[in-house]
Amino acid sequence: MGWLLALGGAAFLAVLVGVVGYTGWCMGALPAGNPAEVLAEGPPPADHPVLVCLGDSITQGVLGADWVGGLRERLGDDALVVNAGVGGQLTWDLRQRLDEVGRCCPHAIVLLVGSNDAVGSLGGQWASFYEKGRPQAPSEDWFAEQYGALVAELVAMAPRLVCLTLPPLGEDASGQAAAIVRRQNEAIRATAATHDIDVLDIHPAFLRLRPEAPRGSGVPFLGGLSPFMAWSTASILRHRLLGQSWDRIARSRGLVLTADTIHPSDRGADAMLALVEPWARGALGLTASPGRHEPPLNTEQT
Repeated sequence: MGWLLALGGAAFLAVLVGVVGYTGWCMGALPAGNPAEVLAEGPPPADHPVLVCLGDSITQGVLGADWVGGLRERLGDDALVVNAGVGGQLTWDLRQRLDEVGRCCPHAIVLLVGSNDAVGSLGGQWASFYEKGRPQAPSEDWFAEQYGALVAELVAMAPRLVCLTLPPLGEDASGQAAAIVRRQNEAIRATAATHDIDVLDIHPAFLRLRPEAPRGSGVPFLGGLSPFMAWSTASILRHRLLGQSWDRIARSRGLVLTADTIHPSDRGADAMLALVEPWARGALGLTASPGRHEPPLNTEQT
């Protein structure tokens, strides 16, 4: 009997190690159309429009809906869409890998970064987690400084650049995380105004998806590192192995805008695409997509 228990325990451990390894591999995997993959084919043709989507895991598209993949599908052969999203990165990290972005010879860049900076600015275990391997722990001031420097570098790299405001962290507008996001979005808008570049206001576009509810009644940002990693692991298994949509995963957690309080649900990704696609077509000189409503390029809202 003892050997059966030992065998069962070993089998359980093997499955657990396999699950952890698989989800870890998924989180760290580079997305389709990443800069290394694109550059392996040689420099992009000079006469073919190149759009680089630069950001963190929201752009990478592993833990939530792949909005960059959706944009690539919509633009089709009219443009080369490069996914330069890497999970877990701060704004400072993006500045360290701009060389590969530049070698893609972008005609336009879509920038979405700052959610990890906001999470790290909550302090505690999040600050310690994000400080590893970096000059300092995240803070709102450091984000504003690094974002300004990043935009200045990108302006010199591509003819067109658009800054996306950050989507909400959680769906409780009264929480600390929500307040940090609001302040960081103010910094994003101020930086864009300084350089006279476009802003696509993703934040209110997300909020419009959620039915009217009393302030403070939504699901707050999943504040603990361990609970968030558990949700992330479950998200990957449910989506990749069980085939569940990101909207279904979101609904099971009482969410609408995101699948896990950070990464977009399918509805969230659609809201992003409704703003990004027309901007991208205009920036690249492409014809409008038939049958789609195209909002103004600059959609700053409060």
